[in-house]
Amino acid sequence: MKNLSRPKFTAYFGIIAIMTVIVLTGCMSMMMKMAQNQYKDYGFFDNAVPADQLSQLRFGMVNIKSFNGVSVSWGDRSNNLGFVRVPSGLNTIVFDWVQETTSMPRISYDSVRGATTYTYTTTTSSVNNITFTDAEMLAGHNYFIGGGMGADGELRIWLLDMTYTPSGFYGDDVADAPRANSTPTVFEGTWINIYGESFEISGNSWVQTLPPLTGSNTGPNQVQMRGTFDFDDEYLTLYLASTSVDGGIWINISSMKQASIYRYSFEGDDLMLELPFVLPAMPYVKE
Repeated sequence: MKNLSRPKFTAYFGIIAIMTVIVLTGCMSMMMKMAQNQYKDYGFFDNAVPADQLSQLRFGMVNIKSFNGVSVSWGDRSNNLGFVRVPSGLNTIVFDWVQETTSMPRISYDSVRGATTYTYTTTTSSVNNITFTDAEMLAGHNYFIGGGMGADGELRIWLLDMTYTPSGFYGDDVADAPRANSTPTVFEGTWINIYGESFEISGNSWVQTLPPLTGSNTGPNQVQMRGTFDFDDEYLTLYLASTSVDGGIWINISSMKQASIYRYSFEGDDLMLELPFVLPAMPYVKE
């Protein structure tokens, strides 16, 4: 697996898999087909920028209007799924949230440099001219602008680094998940963090349980995810196969192909897990 450099910052946005999966409660094959048909390649912001100085910017449910002060037309109300290659570095992005809001009294804007909460009172129109100022984007990384409903009824809009959470739904190249086997690894057993979130690992299979309103789960429902994994000397790659909410019907998302690439280490008897640019290093204690 590629040896990636130590991140310069971390942002605590919760598990990306949860945000992606919870909204996909309908027919997966139909939704995959629709998304793939609508996901548009908008090319390059500046063709003169060398390939090794580019980042990829992806978006959903937003209409990007300007990039670094230059007017652009990336996405609109009829087609707001797409991606574009942009220069790495500090970038300013202005966009509209295009999904109509009906019952959200407040809105949070999250960026890689922190979060600011604004009061939002209009309930019948889209949110316009949202601005991420000097958002740090690293060369070779994949970023996503999107949004979702929080447990408190707020609409949260974010800029996320998804380099370590590749998803076939967004066009990433995700390897096939390994077949389950029973051979024990160094991760064998059940591991729990300070929030009561746990990884139960047997052979190369894993089940992650996130109780409601914990460090990685801001929602009111318990979430479980499961799949298989592989690992090398530095990274643990969890391939997501299915998820459930409070014991609800399992959702098969294997066609979506999603993986989370954790950096891991052992400190004494503790297992340290970090999802770079998403979740900071967290110790897990073996039961």
